[in-house]
Amino acid sequence: MINSFYDLLYLLVKERRKIIYITLAFTVFAAGLSLVIPVKYKATATLMPPVNQGVNLMSLALKGSMPTDPEIGGVGYLPGAVTPSDVFAYMLKSGTIAGMVIDECGLVEHYKKDKVFARDPQKAMYNVSKKLTKSTGIKVGDERFITIEVEDKDKNKAAEIANCYGTALDRVYTSLTMNQGRKAREFIEKRLEQEEVLLKKLEDSLNVFQKRFRTVSLPDEMKAVIEMSAALEGKIVGQRIEMEAMKSYGTAENPQIMSLENQISKAEQQLNELMKGSKNKNLFVPFASAPDIGMELGRRMRDVKIHQEVYGLLVQQLEQAKIMEAKDTPKIQFLERATPPYKKSWPKRSLITLFGLAVGLSVSISIVLANQWWNSLLTSHDNSEKLSKIKEMLM
Repeated sequence: MINSFYDLLYLLVKERRKIIYITLAFTVFAAGLSLVIPVKYKATATLMPPVNQGVNLMSLALKGSMPTDPEIGGVGYLPGAVTPSDVFAYMLKSGTIAGMVIDECGLVEHYKKDKVFARDPQKAMYNVSKKLTKSTGIKVGDERFITIEVEDKDKNKAAEIANCYGTALDRVYTSLTMNQGRKAREFIEKRLEQEEVLLKKLEDSLNVFQKRFRTVSLPDEMKAVIEMSAALEGKIVGQRIEMEAMKSYGTAENPQIMSLENQISKAEQQLNELMKGSKNKNLFVPFASAPDIGMELGRRMRDVKIHQEVYGLLVQQLEQAKIMEAKDTPKIQFLERATPPYKKSWPKRSLITLFGLAVGLSVSISIVLANQWWNSLLTSHDNSEKLSKIKEMLM
């Protein structure tokens, strides 16, 4: 029996050879196992949120409740609040991103699932996606930067996959974000093409009319009316186009849209007074009071002038939309792209060997203590009699 620390120490020293041999056997086995375990490499890419957070998607970040409104990362975000980085990290873990990475990096062949894919594509994709998820780690640091860690037996493939996650996120985020500049540009481009065709027709029609009736010019008063009415109507058409463009990505309750509607209503009222005359004294001859041929010529010239004004406004608006598109287009930026790692991440041979040493030492001491307990059990007179009776009962 072991009744004191010295009894235990005496027993361990006495059985030291057995302890050393068993421990050595476990250590050698662990060291050999660490040599045959497949080597893996870990590549890391670091992403940062775009400077200009998209309003619709990034509303999930609850920016309105923040004490400050940082452009990057999380300085000033309340603890536990959802930040843009958290949204991006969730997107990176989605099946959409995983599918893009699998296709672009050729992971079906890389993970040797091409034969399974030929028989059952759905099963193969499930297995590849599961393996990719297991080998990928996505974390958001305290500074709200996103790290993507990919572990693979091929160091170059590990770096390729990590970088592919960032580029795939950029494409998905760009496609999901409401891009006002792009929508406005597409809308104005179509209107500009239509306006160019219409303006050419009106100019040709005016030219034919002037040649037919041999009319070239109008009185100065009519010219002044045409200039003013064309400017007003051109402004109205331009504001209507701007309002329609805003409605393509906004709602009717938008304050800017409501303001434009009010401006258009006032401009239409002024145009109506100019064309038909009003009860107040007017410095110009109302357009409706002109002779028939003069009126028709004036109308045609006014139409040309109006659409020239509109065309000029559309060209300006198109340039503004292009600038807004370039400014507002979201972009996922790499703080650091992944490069093929120099050192392996697994196996940790020294740790595995030390673990084998610790296990071997524990097992050897346990065996020595178990043998000592069993021997003491057998040598005790009372215990030996009990064991004999147990044997007789079982026989």
